[in-house]
Amino acid sequence: MIKTLTNDELDQLLNFVGYGRLDADLWFIGYQEHMPPNTDIQPRLELEQVEDSAEALEKLGITLQSFAENNLHNAWHGMAEIMLRLAKKSPTETNIRAYLTRLLGRSNGAVLIANLLPIPVNMDGSWNFGSEIPQYAAPSDYYEEVKPLRMNFFREILHQQLPKVIIAHGKEAWADYQELFKDFKLDEHGEFLVGWDANTVVVLTEELSSEAMIGKYEDLVTLILENSLEIDVEKHTGPTPLSKAELARQQKEAAKKVAAAKRKPATKHNASDPYCVCAQCLSYEKK
Repeated sequence: MIKTLTNDELDQLLNFVGYGRLDADLWFIGYQEHMPPNTDIQPRLELEQVEDSAEALEKLGITLQSFAENNLHNAWHGMAEIMLRLAKKSPTETNIRAYLTRLLGRSNGAVLIANLLPIPVNMDGSWNFGSEIPQYAAPSDYYEEVKPLRMNFFREILHQQLPKVIIAHGKEAWADYQELFKDFKLDEHGEFLVGWDANTVVVLTEELSSEAMIGKYEDLVTLILENSLEIDVEKHTGPTPLSKAELARQQKEAAKKVAAAKRKPATKHNASDPYCVCAQCLSYEKK
């Protein structure tokens, strides 16, 4: 008997982000996961909002090989190649397989793997959960309601976490990615669309496992290295770092103090100005 999801359970599915670590310097964003036909949605209720990929596979009852081959048409293989190239390691099949097994999407790894839409569909893109999710019995209901909600959701966590690089892959979804990253003013850059702000570079690519990406990984990595802040491609060690949002706040605060220090001393104290540069605040002695 098919179990119908409650509204609370549906909310849990819709709030799923992905695999890896939210504070990663590099995010991969796809459109949606693709899973084998007749996949049971119930085990996904066991997933945390951001899940370790190995633990997720155990909860879902599938193997890494099966998941990597089905999920986004084997895009994980391309992600592993990108990370190896960023780390200046040879993207051999042996190294890619080792990275897939040990680091990609892991809670102790260096990436976040997310999808714009949170619930997987069949390999052919068909909607398989009309009975389990009657709230979205028709796929059009799901896409029309969930897509704008998820765009706002991702913009919020993007502003909180400030990743250094976001790779959004799958050319068929470029229109949606352009809407998601509308503040980045994406422009053509060779085979890619690229946009920047003060903290993050966004790159739109073909599907990472597609033939269209053959021979382009080196160009993509070069583009990232030339246009982003330094990326941590290894496991974080030592004390837990400040969140990127807190670090940005502290940097902004420090910049204000530096700017205030360059201002000419004022003759009157301004109690409403936290960076007042009167003689009193600067410890000047009145003559």
